[in-house]
Amino acid sequence: MHSTTLAAFGFLGLQLTDVAGFHVPVPVQQAHNMRSTPARMATEGTNESGLKKLTISSGDASAEVFTLGGCVTSFKVKDYDYLFVRPDAMMDGSKPISGGLPHCFPQFGPGVIQQHGFGRNLEWEVVGSTDDSVSLKLSDNEETMAMWPHPFECVYKVALDGTTLQTELAVTNTGSEDFDFQAALHSYFRCSDINKVTISSPKLDGASYLNKMKDPPATETFSGTKMTISEEVDQVFKGVTGDVSINDAGNSRVLVVSNTEGWADTVIWNPYGNEGMGADNFVCVESAQVGGEKLAAGKTWTGKMKLLPA
Repeated sequence: MHSTTLAAFGFLGLQLTDVAGFHVPVPVQQAHNMRSTPARMATEGTNESGLKKLTISSGDASAEVFTLGGCVTSFKVKDYDYLFVRPDAMMDGSKPISGGLPHCFPQFGPGVIQQHGFGRNLEWEVVGSTDDSVSLKLSDNEETMAMWPHPFECVYKVALDGTTLQTELAVTNTGSEDFDFQAALHSYFRCSDINKVTISSPKLDGASYLNKMKDPPATETFSGTKMTISEEVDQVFKGVTGDVSINDAGNSRVLVVSNTEGWADTVIWNPYGNEGMGADNFVCVESAQVGGEKLAAGKTWTGKMKLLPA
């Protein structure tokens, strides 16, 4: 009788489970849904030179992240890439990647250690991923301690939400003493023609900026809320953050660089006329903390930036 009942349950597409010592039939589909389903992960691969990269996607958007330098090199929406990798970029690991969203850490520009620090030169560890996000980590080692003697941990998350790219950099002082650092995303944005680009922000008007094209560099005041580029530009705007819009009239596209936390400054750079760098087809609008951030032992600083195609 018992075996006949079990056979009947099997015929009806039921699966047995134990509840308080009794065999209770559970529909097979329900039993299947009760099992854990592995989360979808970012797609891992390499470029032609063997550099490791991860690809994430969300709807019509996709992004590509290299573990060398923790560098985002592509952000596409419907096949248009809003990021730019320079034609002179070395993609074989011999130099940092010149393009996309490279890191400047723990130094911006020239200083006591190598240009723009070591964050863009080193391999970042993948500590997590889904189909639409990836998290990378960089922490102190013998090489970094020889240049900059401070224990630290950087965790960088890149995520897609529809047609928005979100980045979050968390810097933690893992040592017992305070330290000062600088940071930036040396962001390269694609344009049809640099002469047709307008950069705008209400915070530009009256903003103080360091004009690094002057010899020696000079502090000047900007007038107006918009700027165009018709010569080589290297300007560090202190206190200009929030939303900065890049309007490319050549292809009727607008990209908003939205700094939502941590990034206090904006750097605008273009090596106008430099064909080898591809200067006609990009502008750098960089999310930065160039004034220096003092980080107490055990504390974390976070910088958040979003890219919003409009």
